[in-house]
Amino acid sequence: MQRPHRLLVIATASLLTLVGCTSSKGPIELGHRSDTLDSGLSHTPAPFMLSGMVSVSPETASFTPCGSQKQYWLNLSHEQRTALDQLGGPVYGEFEGFFTPVESRGFSADYPASVTMTRINLVTTELNSCAQPRHAVLADGQSPRMWSAAVGEHNMAWESDGDSQEVPLTGKQMDDSTAHFRARNAALTLTATGCQQSDTTLYGWRATLKTSQRTYQGCALMPSYDHSQHWAGEYQGQSQSPGQPVLTTQLTLLPDHSAITTYHPQGETVTKETGVWQPVGENQVQVLTTRSGEQMVVSERIYTRNGFTLTASEETFNGNTYSLGHDGLTLRLKVGDAVDVSNQTGVKGSAEKNPRVEQALRDYLRDNGQAGPLTYRWLTHDLNQDGQPELLVLTDSCGSGGCTLLVFKGEAQGWQFNSRMTLVHVPLLLARSQSQGWHDLVVPVGGGGAPAGHHVMRFDGQRYPLNPSSAPRAPKPDGSDTALFADGIYATQQGVVLGEE
Repeated sequence: MQRPHRLLVIATASLLTLVGCTSSKGPIELGHRSDTLDSGLSHTPAPFMLSGMVSVSPETASFTPCGSQKQYWLNLSHEQRTALDQLGGPVYGEFEGFFTPVESRGFSADYPASVTMTRINLVTTELNSCAQPRHAVLADGQSPRMWSAAVGEHNMAWESDGDSQEVPLTGKQMDDSTAHFRARNAALTLTATGCQQSDTTLYGWRATLKTSQRTYQGCALMPSYDHSQHWAGEYQGQSQSPGQPVLTTQLTLLPDHSAITTYHPQGETVTKETGVWQPVGENQVQVLTTRSGEQMVVSERIYTRNGFTLTASEETFNGNTYSLGHDGLTLRLKVGDAVDVSNQTGVKGSAEKNPRVEQALRDYLRDNGQAGPLTYRWLTHDLNQDGQPELLVLTDSCGSGGCTLLVFKGEAQGWQFNSRMTLVHVPLLLARSQSQGWHDLVVPVGGGGAPAGHHVMRFDGQRYPLNPSSAPRAPKPDGSDTALFADGIYATQQGVVLGEE
């Protein structure tokens, strides 16, 4: 009987506790598509991790991302096709790659885009569906005997012949072709030469584990997590040209890397475009439109992110580059549900220095082993009707899904830390409903792949929950609740720096 691959078993369980542009023209009229087709692009994307089902036949090859119904043409080298042919029908695959437009003729023309596979991480018939994203490096082998290892963010663990250890990492080095992880009494080295230990699974990395006892050989794979997912979300903006109706543009970047752009001129018909998105830099995302209605096109926009806002200055459309106007196209991340604020009262955040606020923050950082600098906005409001207002601090620790909010309980001797919430957008709402004597907080959610909406954070007797996106969905606010940080200003935009005079 063939043994199951330990590496694949570990992967599904908890982990040992661990371009040159053409000349500019324009501006282009958004939503209008009439140029002749050309596949030229101005920016070359960087490969990123993709996971899903791979299908290869004599004439075609396709890829369907995890959690998606979209099927893309798959560009393979001769060596990649030969390796995949031996595995047969649809297989689960993880690989580094990027999207490009399809050819206007041939088998690929029926697909919304092409995916180029640059390097295999894992292809296997032993998994028949997408697993949860894996954040660790995994390795195993049978030489000179069965062994396995895992590397997380801070620790390395290995097991063989009753020798089972988990120790802190002391160093790591990585480049395009090698990865080296060091820990006390052990070192794991990976080389991107490909590896196969059975006829059912291909790995992208060969592994060598050296411990104080012996040297082991085997295969390995990198984390399957797609680090570009922080771009996913809904973005919207409005613009108006002289003599034209107000134009609402909405861009939706879905977790499966499909992109939808809609243009809604006030009082006119909506135009819809579809395509794909991918990162092209640390703070830039490329949106490729491949269909406008039923028309095949090739449109490329590079959006630069500033906080929760995306801005594109030009568009390369069917080989020609156009200006998107003097101020470009600016779209803001959509968070929460639309709220009627006509009757809403609120408390604005403050960027003024306050010694008591500073002391509460210093105590929090000291108790949690953290140091500055820290930029923040703050306000006070009684959350539990005891006559002592709580302190709420919105920090500049932010990701695409929002920022970190700290709640300090008001007491006679000063503020005491109570709750930490991540992925918070503002303004948040103080609900009239209560849990365990504290007002519920209704927090707008959006970005990082989370659908826009409001979620309710209920006090559990000790603290508020950590993550609003995993809290229950709240009914659509009616505007009658009190808004906290009602000005909607984040600490990354305007705040006070802890300790700065």
